[in-house]
Amino acid sequence: MNLHSTARISAQALIVVLGAGFVTSSIYAAEQYLTSEMRMVVGWSSFAMFYGAYRLGVKYDWHESFLRIILIFFSAFLAIRYIAWRSYETLIYTGPLDFAGLALLYLAECHTIALHVFSLFINAWPLRRKIIPVDLNSKNLPTVDVFIPTYSESEEITRVTAMAATQLRYPADKLRIHILDDGGTHARRRNPATSEAAWERYYSLRRMAADLGVNYITREANKHAKAGNINHAMRVTDADLVLVLDCDHVPTSDFLENTVEMFHRDEKLFLVQTPHFFINPTPVEKQLEGVGSVSVENDMFFRLIHLGLDFWNSSYFCGSAALLRRSHLMMIGGIATYTITEDAETALMLHDKGLNSVYIDRPMVCGLSPETFSDYVIQRTRWAQGMLQLFMLRNALVFKNLTLSQKMCYFNSSFFWFFGASRFMFYIAPALYLIFGLKVYHASTNQILAYAVPYVLSVTFTMDFFFGKVRKPFFSEIYESVQALFLIPALISVIINPFKPTFKITPKGGTIEGDSLNPLAAPFFIVVSINFISIPFAVMTWINWPLFRGVVAVTAVWCVFNIFLALVALGAFWEKKQVRRYHRIKASGSVSVYFSHRKQTVEADLKDVSLKGMSVEVLPPFDIKQNDDVELTAADRYGVTYKFQARIRRVIKRTRGSKVILGTEFYRPEEDFAKAVSFTFGDSQRWVDVWKDMGKGVDTRKLIWALMIQGIYAEKDIARAIVAWIWGILKTRILRLLNIQPPAPVAVSEGGA
Repeated sequence: MNLHSTARISAQALIVVLGAGFVTSSIYAAEQYLTSEMRMVVGWSSFAMFYGAYRLGVKYDWHESFLRIILIFFSAFLAIRYIAWRSYETLIYTGPLDFAGLALLYLAECHTIALHVFSLFINAWPLRRKIIPVDLNSKNLPTVDVFIPTYSESEEITRVTAMAATQLRYPADKLRIHILDDGGTHARRRNPATSEAAWERYYSLRRMAADLGVNYITREANKHAKAGNINHAMRVTDADLVLVLDCDHVPTSDFLENTVEMFHRDEKLFLVQTPHFFINPTPVEKQLEGVGSVSVENDMFFRLIHLGLDFWNSSYFCGSAALLRRSHLMMIGGIATYTITEDAETALMLHDKGLNSVYIDRPMVCGLSPETFSDYVIQRTRWAQGMLQLFMLRNALVFKNLTLSQKMCYFNSSFFWFFGASRFMFYIAPALYLIFGLKVYHASTNQILAYAVPYVLSVTFTMDFFFGKVRKPFFSEIYESVQALFLIPALISVIINPFKPTFKITPKGGTIEGDSLNPLAAPFFIVVSINFISIPFAVMTWINWPLFRGVVAVTAVWCVFNIFLALVALGAFWEKKQVRRYHRIKASGSVSVYFSHRKQTVEADLKDVSLKGMSVEVLPPFDIKQNDDVELTAADRYGVTYKFQARIRRVIKRTRGSKVILGTEFYRPEEDFAKAVSFTFGDSQRWVDVWKDMGKGVDTRKLIWALMIQGIYAEKDIARAIVAWIWGILKTRILRLLNIQPPAPVAVSEGGA
């Protein structure tokens, strides 16, 4: 970032700060002549107006009506009113250490309120676009290159995506599919440390590409990671449009049919982005299997927030499941490489050229979430570092041609990732006051009731109004809490050196051999312990200092909430056994089951499907046994009929009625592979139906309770391990003091004891 850019961003930041200061000062000045009772009336009457709009909107499903604007107005008013009060009445200097704690907490609150106000703006009016199918018989169809970049992912994962790409409904002479292999580059094949694996991968993927009838592309070296891989492919291909698919993002057959027409209608369009839909739960959601179906973490972004971004022409490239116009990409030299968040950076630069983007909220790819918490942290850390790089090196406020709304949208997207520091401060703030006596929050009970409580309640209900259909109450706090402590090192490293972060691949498709507690859970044990220890201090302060009971009550409640959040976060660190290679997908439809040994066909209902088999529910006309061979016949939404030779592996009797569930396995996986890919992944309506069913009829209390119980068990296990470790050290020291050698382990022969 040059000096001129720094000056521009500083000037614009100063204008924003001065504007915010003017608004908050005006609100504060308006209440200066009111009694404390009247301030209470202003706070709660504003909340009453807000809550009335909220209740009417939820009751009658008027989420996108004039009530939305009323709700946004009062929510913004209560937030700005709160920060005005905090700024002018509670920042009292009582000493250097007190001030340090007070300032850090205040900055954390400013960050949170800024994000809340930005969210109100971005989500003001979600834009839901109608899909306009392209005429596949048109002579003016653009050519399309499908890029499937891969580095270390398994051949099996890449093969499924490449096969699905060959099944895209689009004229064959207009479609070219390319596997972009960065794991078999010339440099890796020459390097003695990676040579053997690189050559093996090179030959294996080339052979697979030839078998599928697609192209294989590699390059000299892995410069600029995924962005460099795509840019190299763009130099050796020439189609009008480029479809980018992560190698685990399997496209549905109608992807191009539903997206290409947008480019015909807008010559300035550079991007059509679609949602990322995931077949498997993240480690957090996995803990809730058997308790209820909860929307996955990314759903809130792809199902709702991105609609708001699209309204402001700020929908940005998310790295995959996106169609881009090559000519516009080449205006900036291809995919951007300045930060490791190459996707958002690319969109930012193209929006600055005055170009447009579109978001279509129909899931048309199916991907894989990280299986383990360690992999989950790697992914989120890369996202955080990349967006923080964008904040520091490509700040939206620097770009001259962005609209004000686009600047706000991009600024919010990068500024959001400082939440790790804010969440950490909220974790420790009550303990700083109760245990160490730092005066970090100066307020009376009446002030808290007049300002803080209406604001906190309005934020909670606003989030439910905006996102309640896809995100259960408190789950945003849970997701952020789980990530927060691990993002702080990433935040610090980027601040110290914005050029240091490197692109790290998120491992996908792994297995977990048994249930276990991830070692990363340890920091949350400390959070629980610190806040738990704070409770007795709160009781003593309440007794000994009656004048401070208002603040003591707030911090004590705050500690309890922190304990709750940390315990729930701890519960997410239990990693459940995962050995299935192919995830089962909930599905519906009719299936004809032909029993060859009986020469009889039985109609069944499809329950789930994977590349290796399907489960169906039948009313058995005879005794069905395990290992019976059957032929399964099913049709998709497009009228294509599929036949699979399968073997019954499980027969599960329903507890009610006489129906049974048959778990079948395809016993000709290679011969039926193309059919299995098409039937399993080809129909986007299947993913739409799964989206609609997520979270329906689920009791949020049961979900949170399940995570908290897991967290309590985790807390006990960690405490037991710490006690055992301390006892081991003490025992060794005592034996040494007494000059007693610890008993040597008894050797056991291979033949037995």
